Amino acid sequence: MKIVIAGAGAVGTHLAKMLSHQDHDIILLDQDEEKLKEVDSHLDLLTIVGSSSSLKDLKEASVKKADLFIAVTQSETTNITSTILAKKLGAIKTIARIDNQEYLTPENKEYLQSLGIDELIYPEKLAAKEVISYLSRSGTRQMYEFSGGKLLLYGIKISSKSIIMDKTMAEVAQMTSDVDFRAVAIKREDATIILEVIIDSLGEIWFS
Repeated sequence: MKIVIAGAGAVGTHLAKMLSHQDHDIILLDQDEEKLKEVDSHLDLLTIVGSSSSLKDLKEASVKKADLFIAVTQSETTNITSTILAKKLGAIKTIARIDNQEYLTPENKEYLQSLGIDELIYPEKLAAKEVISYLSRSGTRQMYEFSGGKLLLYGIKISSKSIIMDKTMAEVAQMTSDVDFRAVAIKREDATIILEVIIDSLGEIWFS
């Protein structure tokens, strides 16, 4: 997939790093040449010095051939403008980072989509969701999702002060009768006891 990312800040660089490791064709566009040199020295991608709100620079970045255009500069106005331009130039899917929650209302999202912005990223909302998710699974060391989140697999470390210490699985089940869960494995030091096997939608088998 050919992906053009506008903005070599923390978010843009992080996205470029993740996507480049998945064998995508990445182009990173930014006006700060020093930032691009730093990224270019660590990642396998193409960097272009230029403005994402410039038609000339967007054309140089081959936006017309992009499967995905992501605008994550520090300027909301630039992100909105460049995303609209990228869509008009031929980018198949476009995403813009915003700082104004007002744009997330259904009517405003529909209007922005009519202009060419397919998706909106609102960092503050994403951060709030992540915090809530973290608090809801305190004590969890690992989490895996299956079937789009319909089934969750948690890895939890039981402390010596836990109320379920020295309890059998039957006793734990009675204590948590209002919670729908199943224990699939227990690990004690170097020994792992398999209680149940999970097979996901792809046919892959998970034990713990």
